[in-house]
Amino acid sequence: MASSHIFLVLFVLPVLTVAGKEVARPSAHCSLFGDDHIKTFDESLYDFAGDCSYLLAGDCHKRSFSLLGDYQNGRRSSLSLYLGEYFDVHMSLDGTMTEGGNRISMPYASNGVFIENEAGYYKLSSEEHGFVAKVDVSGNIQITLADKHYNRTCGLCGNFNRFAEDDFMTQEGEKQKLLP
Repeated sequence: MASSHIFLVLFVLPVLTVAGKEVARPSAHCSLFGDDHIKTFDESLYDFAGDCSYLLAGDCHKRSFSLLGDYQNGRRSSLSLYLGEYFDVHMSLDGTMTEGGNRISMPYASNGVFIENEAGYYKLSSEEHGFVAKVDVSGNIQITLADKHYNRTCGLCGNFNRFAEDDFMTQEGEKQKLLP
């Protein structure tokens, strides 16, 4: 008599209820690529070029972290991280890194933030704060947020709530229109 075995594999994902239905809450990705393209956490695609520092993504409820994209002459030049008012890290596209104005080298770890070089990217991550940001020398940036930031973010990467329609809302709650 042959015996057979059945294996049952269960995957447990965090869930939330939307319109009375439970849906999984995975992490979300935002990409800034090419000259001025941005794909938000909720998959909106638009173009943006500036000449200042702009909030890409951050915890807009507790203000625990902010990731800023620094632009010069319409092109991304660096990525900056702020943890409240007490900690800041800046990553330039040329690989120059500073913390609080002091030059640092990789690998680096402080205040639950880790910086390393990984497969052609500079990687800035914090499990505690629930984000990973990768930057390459061309200025392409990928930001991944943990599911705990669902519907709690703001910035050019959108609000991570699965509704692309409201990605262009100001902090005052006004919907912005994109220019053609």
